[in-house]
Amino acid sequence: MGHRRRWQAAGIAGGALAALALLIGQLWLTLHLQWSNREPPANSAIGFNFSCDQAEYLLLEEPGAGPDGHADDGRPGRAAWCGAVLARLIDLTGARLVRLSVNWDEVEPREGEFDFSVIEAQLDAVRAAGATANVSVGMKAQRHPEFYIPAWALEGVALRDGMVLSDEPALRARALRMVAAVTARLAGRPEIDSWTAENEGYIASHRARNWSLGRDYVAEVAAAIRANDPLGRPVAINHAQHYVMDRRWKAALADADVLAQSLYPRRNYVLAGRHVVIDILQIGWLMPNYAYQARTARAAGKQFWVTELQAEPWTDGDARLISPANPSKNLSPATMLKNVDYARRTGAERVYLWGAEWWLYQLERFGDGRWFDAAREAVAGGG
Repeated sequence: MGHRRRWQAAGIAGGALAALALLIGQLWLTLHLQWSNREPPANSAIGFNFSCDQAEYLLLEEPGAGPDGHADDGRPGRAAWCGAVLARLIDLTGARLVRLSVNWDEVEPREGEFDFSVIEAQLDAVRAAGATANVSVGMKAQRHPEFYIPAWALEGVALRDGMVLSDEPALRARALRMVAAVTARLAGRPEIDSWTAENEGYIASHRARNWSLGRDYVAEVAAAIRANDPLGRPVAINHAQHYVMDRRWKAALADADVLAQSLYPRRNYVLAGRHVVIDILQIGWLMPNYAYQARTARAAGKQFWVTELQAEPWTDGDARLISPANPSKNLSPATMLKNVDYARRTGAERVYLWGAEWWLYQLERFGDGRWFDAAREAVAGGG
């Protein structure tokens, strides 16, 4: 009887080991056969995003200084300062592709009264460097607070958490008039190579009461840009897809000339009370297959771009407190280059790095040039 029980126990243990081996094998196959490990890297052209507001926050404002540390948007010489910082970033990276946003509250502070000084100073810097720019136009733009809507445009609008702002007729009409006017003004600038209709318009913004924009409105923005650009430059619609179940990328592809995505592979989580960084592109088929999206775009005669690629640490705190002496576990120059490799494996024709202003802060405040070294390596390796 004892002999039989020992054989039974051995059989159970053997079966458990076989099941474990099968599970490990399936996991290995999942990781090694998914696109992020299997697709060959494309010769993607590499550029970067730029926000003057972000540059001011990092380079001119002091942590903990309160109102005394605030850089006023109305200060004399601001437009020239923005252009000079952008020019320096282009020089330090060697990039020839830049992505900019027109902030509505900046360009039309009062209804019908336009001030193009800041965006045109940036475009002057792009042209002087022999680079070209993608320009996003709409209610949403790069960086905090994402929605740059002037106070006058919100008159008569009952704001609510989670609302689709473009469903408000008055605000929608005001925004579309602005888009038409801005495009018409900037259309004569040859350094603009393309446009973006809004910035991640479909995504609810946690920075702005979870407001979002409807697909129909974003398509109208794209139409307004096309109607006011006699050169017919391509219009991108960018999305920020987190999981494969989100199919809104198909709407962006249908309504735009370029399907674009934001890509942030390294995320911070708390597991069992511990702070960990997880590379979400290594957790299997829950993640979007961007390489498939790129192939689908090309089959439709269109392009696929990564308009935001994580190239600065993802942090919920003050990014100015990260330094060589207090590094972030989220991202290093080496893992930044790993992100670039992921972006190339999507097959994207273009990739715009997110974080150039922060690299400059690290260089100027701490003398840390490693981030620019990584950026130059990425740019030099691109098409």
